Amino acid sequence: MLWSKLTGRLEQAQALDPAVDAVAGVVTAVVPRGPVKDALHGRWLGHPVHPLLVTMPIGLWSGASLLDYLGGPGAREAAQRLVGAGILSVPATAAAGLADWSELGLDRQPKRVGLAHAAFNVASTLLYSASWLARARGDHRRGRRLALLGATTVSLGGYLGGHLSYSEAVGVNRNYGVDKAPLDWTDAAAATDLSEGQLLRADVGGEPILLAHTEGELYALHAVCSHYEGPLDEGELREGCVVCPWHGSTFRLRDGSVARGPATAPQPGYDVRTVEDRIQVRART
Repeated sequence: MLWSKLTGRLEQAQALDPAVDAVAGVVTAVVPRGPVKDALHGRWLGHPVHPLLVTMPIGLWSGASLLDYLGGPGAREAAQRLVGAGILSVPATAAAGLADWSELGLDRQPKRVGLAHAAFNVASTLLYSASWLARARGDHRRGRRLALLGATTVSLGGYLGGHLSYSEAVGVNRNYGVDKAPLDWTDAAAATDLSEGQLLRADVGGEPILLAHTEGELYALHAVCSHYEGPLDEGELREGCVVCPWHGSTFRLRDGSVARGPATAPQPGYDVRTVEDRIQVRART
């Protein structure tokens, strides 16, 4: 398909990399990792918050266009208010999207697509802002035309946003649907292979399991980070948590919950015990 070919070229457009690095650097400087960025990621929600917020400007602007072409002259004021409300909803929506985009690390393809997605959305906001100004000056015909152009760029940006989510799996839980460990206690590793303060990756029933030994306790989590499939066994232990080496997502060892983003989905956890000189795991009961 034409659209797929064009998006494929965009993914390979290395000329965008300087702009990608510059924008990512600004976002990271303005919103470093911490509580604010976690809120923008949607850690409190359990999944990314950007897809939820993006419905606001799209819905408000779509409503304005319906009033423009179906509401008649009496709907002009309401259409203008919808356009203005959509503009006001953009900053939070954009902040959440940029926060997620800035944590894609070294994966260039989605970062290039994401930059183009953001550019279309900036163009949309500018067009709708111009539409609002034209309406405020009484030029409703010009306001309608500018809004129609804005709807076009919103659609293009939306297509790229859908590509990021559905083709490149940005923002999805990478552990969704993983098989649990066996219901019965199953051998995972020798106890001597895991010393205090260490992490170990084991294969149990075809599943990669992270074993951790810290402060005299054993823990077991799925070994693949839910954010972007980072190898948690190559991370580090920190205050009862494991920190992903790729993007810094931090999970509590006791239950796999997210202590720090960019991850929003928890890690599957498993029961673990030592029998004689062997470490065993099973599905958590």
